[in-house]
Amino acid sequence: MNSSRSILTMLVLLLAGIGWNCGDKDDGPTDPGSSVPTQLVGTWLYQSVTVNGVPTSLALALQWQQGTESAQFTVSGAGSFLYEELDADQNVNWFESGTIAVDGNDATILVTSDSEGQVDPPDSLSGTWHLEGDILSLSVDYQGATFVFYTIKIS
Repeated sequence: MNSSRSILTMLVLLLAGIGWNCGDKDDGPTDPGSSVPTQLVGTWLYQSVTVNGVPTSLALALQWQQGTESAQFTVSGAGSFLYEELDADQNVNWFESGTIAVDGNDATILVTSDSEGQVDPPDSLSGTWHLEGDILSLSVDYQGATFVFYTIKIS
């Protein structure tokens, strides 16, 4: 599995988490048996990314498959996630799936499968998120660089 692609997935998931933490000490209700707040549940669309504070192409940072026009991730109340790269017709070019656990502003994902099949051993990624207005940001340190992804909730 491509570690850079997993980082992208993690960033998207963390960005989604920002949407439910608006500075309130209470993280809000969670689905029974899950550490995912209900505000995090939904589909989030990647908008932009910076690497060490410099705006960078999402396609480059996430190492998109050829023909990919956008990327989104979906978080379920049961603690699962799905990351998808979409072409201009909204067909899936690549996907990753697994679980997500959230603890305050920290989030950890475990990638267990992708377009090529089962990921064995699973890839684990961690990062922090922040919500400012309608923008969810996720920060992940990877190979000496800090990636910050920005997303918006679309459903």
